[in-house]
Amino acid sequence: MKEEYNKYKTDTEQRMPTEEEQHLLRMAIGRTSRPAPDVEAEWEKFAETCGKQPVAKHKKKIAVWMAAAAAAVAFVLYLANRPDGFDKQEAFIAVKGITHEVTVQEDDGKPTVVKTRQLDFSRTTHTKDEAGNMTAKKTVVTTSRGMDAQMTLPDGTVVWLNAESRITFTDKYGLETREVNVEGEAYFEVKKDTDHPFIVHTPYFTTKVLGTSFNVKAYRQQTAHVVLVSGKVEVTGKEGGTLIMSPGEIVNTDNGGDMKKERTDTYPFVQWKDGFFYFDRTPLADIMRELGRWYNINIVFENPSLMNVNLHFVAEKTQNINDIVKSLDKVIPGKVTIGDNEITLY
Repeated sequence: MKEEYNKYKTDTEQRMPTEEEQHLLRMAIGRTSRPAPDVEAEWEKFAETCGKQPVAKHKKKIAVWMAAAAAAVAFVLYLANRPDGFDKQEAFIAVKGITHEVTVQEDDGKPTVVKTRQLDFSRTTHTKDEAGNMTAKKTVVTTSRGMDAQMTLPDGTVVWLNAESRITFTDKYGLETREVNVEGEAYFEVKKDTDHPFIVHTPYFTTKVLGTSFNVKAYRQQTAHVVLVSGKVEVTGKEGGTLIMSPGEIVNTDNGGDMKKERTDTYPFVQWKDGFFYFDRTPLADIMRELGRWYNINIVFENPSLMNVNLHFVAEKTQNINDIVKSLDKVIPGKVTIGDNEITLY
């Protein structure tokens, strides 16, 4: 299939109209709303003006150009009516000047860059103000693109935070409830505590558990989901409605905020915390967005029909992006190249 596509691409590039053909094409389209000229009469007028008789080869040349223009029209119409088309789409945009780091910020203070990717908040103590009231001081842990982190919360719950993600909790964590806010992706191994439910808030849904292992992804609404590995969780959508999950299930959200529950293999969804890109029957667009987020590189589909191609693809997060691109080029029904901080798929 890939060889046929490459041959098609080469052939079509050779048949692309030249600048002169494109000019004739525009002229031909512009004349469609006006009566066609009398070519013979126009040539006679031209000959009289020049004092010469029209030459047959000139007529032949015009016929050749008109044929070329007709071919160009046919080709443009063909491309316009192709179901996939060739209008490129940017699937991911890199950020200039980004640094790979993990930061911790308390309240409205300045974020502090930490040198470790393993953080321990288990010794955090609850603080009170001068009146003796419990404060709600916030702690925010943020990972940049290309960085992930592991942390232990005050109750012993372990969290893995994926790249370009954020988790927020307050000093009141563990007193009545254990609540965190997540943007991006996180995997939780929750310490069991029946008296204090564990609650994860995201922009798209809220997940409530007692003691369990699950993955939350909330980068964008179209791909936001909860995957349950063990235990039982309750997921409530932002638009209302609650679903109870059992191990081996996934709850997805759509653009309208509606939730859908179904059975799934949880293995591919949690391999990122162990250092792998693991995709199984995943749309190529989603694969490329994950690579773009980790390596902070632009992703452009020159052939958007490739975006919905499902692939099984595995790589290590420590691999060089050039090696990953080479591996992808061997399995996709097209071509993928890298250069100038951009991956392009044809």
